[in-house]
Amino acid sequence: MSARSPKLGSPGLVAACVIAIVVGIAGLAIAFATDAMSAWAALLVYFVLFGGISSGMLAWAVIFRTAQARWTAAVTRLGHTQVIYAAMCALTLMVLVVGVKRWAPWVAHPIPAKAAWLNVPFMIARDVALLGLFWILAIAYVRMSLRYDARVLNDMTETVMPGTGRLAVGLVFVYVFAQTIVSYDFIMSLSPTWYSTMFAPYYWCTNLYAGMATLILLASAVRRPLGIEEHLGKRQFQDMGNLALGFSLFTMGLFFAQYLTIWYENLPDETPFIIMRYGIGKSPWGWMGWAAFIIGYAIPFIVLQSRKVKQTPRLVAPIAIVILLGVSLERYVLVVPSLIPKTLMISPFALLGGLTFLGTFVLGIIMFLRRYPAVSQADAGLAKMIETAEART
Repeated sequence: MSARSPKLGSPGLVAACVIAIVVGIAGLAIAFATDAMSAWAALLVYFVLFGGISSGMLAWAVIFRTAQARWTAAVTRLGHTQVIYAAMCALTLMVLVVGVKRWAPWVAHPIPAKAAWLNVPFMIARDVALLGLFWILAIAYVRMSLRYDARVLNDMTETVMPGTGRLAVGLVFVYVFAQTIVSYDFIMSLSPTWYSTMFAPYYWCTNLYAGMATLILLASAVRRPLGIEEHLGKRQFQDMGNLALGFSLFTMGLFFAQYLTIWYENLPDETPFIIMRYGIGKSPWGWMGWAAFIIGYAIPFIVLQSRKVKQTPRLVAPIAIVILLGVSLERYVLVVPSLIPKTLMISPFALLGGLTFLGTFVLGIIMFLRRYPAVSQADAGLAKMIETAEART
């Protein structure tokens, strides 16, 4: 069924989301009053984590459109739900850029050699411009898809959806540039003497990885309430599982490519970042860094070898949760040691702030799917058009 589903999300779940948002805001307020650096560290973690997952889900929607995938009509629409989260991303970005002097170490201790890049006006300009462009184009793309839903016919041709293919291709490139800047400004610059050309691809690829895990988890949760089992069956879950499997391997490859290069060069500007996070016996963070790697990447890679696991929603959903836990822990390890190197655990009130982001994330999905069809008729019609053309040839 592709019609809107006002019954999605029980009143109890909606109320839980609202309560989580309020509790999280209160926790962050207390953290700012009692341990401001913990609060800033938490905001950075939540921004790169939830913003990365959200943009990754949207990126998959446009990637599927660019590739003219035939099996993704419902999966694509789940990615579309993230346009509502754009408001939360914008609000968090605004708070971070306004308070940049309080959390960015390069402001208090500028590095002359990097002054052209690490300066507040230029940072704000590039972050607002690229992230703003990504979300504006994403919203425009989703609006076009929703508008064309009602116009899809059995004899649909590409001309029914003018511009969406080109816009999808452009969005893929904007996603890469925008998330590259996020990785530079909100993670790498926290250790301003460290740099790695591999880090940006690693970051936006892990966003795609976590985004696919979220799509798997979301598809498992809504397929029956929305009555779209036909569009989210064994084939779709196996394909999503294969993508998660592939990205677990690919991101592990990127991780070791970066790790190995820094190890054999052994340059004083590069090694401290890695030793701090992965040096077991040399840093208190080492065990946490490797735990994130094993939980988020190694375990899913092993378990997702099974076709049965990938085809079965109740089996693959727990693996998606494991992936998200591992990536969340990794984002924590990437950010916090740069700001609070001697403390493994930030303020518990700052950790509570994550409830605001989680509640907003879930509530946005519920609101979108209550209002709009759960299956992208434009993408379903495109699949029919391709199949018809192939049958004629």
